[in-house]
Amino acid sequence: MMEPDIQQKFFEIFARDKARYIKKWLVSWDYQVKRKKRKISYGSEQPEDFDRYNGPNDLIKWMNWFPKDYANYLPESLINPLIEESLKHDREILLKLGIKHDFPNYSKRIGLNNAHDAAFPNLYPVPERNRIRNVIDFGAGYGRQANLWSQSNENIYVALDAIPKSYAIQHLYFSSLGRPFYDYASNPDGFRISNEKKGIYHLPTWRYDLLPDNFFDMVMAVQVLRELNSTLVRKMIQEFHRVLKPGGMFYIRDHGDVWKPAGKMNIDKYLIASGFTLEFKPHIILDSDLHGIPRIWRKNDPRVIDSQKPDLKGKLRTLAEDLDAISGGRLRKTFGKGNKREPK
Repeated sequence: MMEPDIQQKFFEIFARDKARYIKKWLVSWDYQVKRKKRKISYGSEQPEDFDRYNGPNDLIKWMNWFPKDYANYLPESLINPLIEESLKHDREILLKLGIKHDFPNYSKRIGLNNAHDAAFPNLYPVPERNRIRNVIDFGAGYGRQANLWSQSNENIYVALDAIPKSYAIQHLYFSSLGRPFYDYASNPDGFRISNEKKGIYHLPTWRYDLLPDNFFDMVMAVQVLRELNSTLVRKMIQEFHRVLKPGGMFYIRDHGDVWKPAGKMNIDKYLIASGFTLEFKPHIILDSDLHGIPRIWRKNDPRVIDSQKPDLKGKLRTLAEDLDAISGGRLRKTFGKGNKREPK
């Protein structure tokens, strides 16, 4: 259920948690801080002043942050049903909120982005243990990923954010999706993520400690990591490694090193050092084939790594075969069982 004054609730939990949990780098959207210092404005139709929530129309302004038609190279048979489902949910949400809004370009803007971020993580078969059920959406924007990712009764969707405007808009959006909804701002003392309660969970970034260990199948970070300071990115990668199951997916879509307006760290190098393996990265022309480059990283699973390493017996067998080859087969003739000849 929607809180009547979610912005006030956000400021209350911020004040309550400030001394124990909050550090400046943890709650900073560095790209927007930099943009504000440069005195760059988005205009009246897009969000401004990210420290202040002004009401439901802020949701429409955030939706307007998809200002152009985007490219797609995936099959329409895969993408179009996802776009249609996304549009259906967004129309229902705005109807509940009493907001009138036309969607003339939805299918090539918001809908296409939603479809891409639902399609790529499921694009190819994986073992059953890696099937996606519990997900984290880091830097959740207006909450659009919940449109498609929270609909299954098997799924848990958790949104993390630390910006007042986006947190309030997300609360508005989530509370209108018709799914069980648990917000830390509404009940900080009783907040607990559990498989016994499927649905949508909403958590300020600074309470990442409430994310259970080895619990999630996927973390999403779409158009966000490059806009944050390096200290925050490093910390959250460490936390994502903690909360993902072995073999869990870290799905990233952004512009990689082409556009790094905030932190300058080498994120790929840090992911490898932190125990992740790159599984998928398409060979595409950026923004001509697709908006952003989707990548799928996996938290290393020791079982997978061990299964692909030769054991001691295998290493000794290879060594013996190499020595036998050097000797011209004399070792096999001398020590082989019964000196049997190999079949021709």
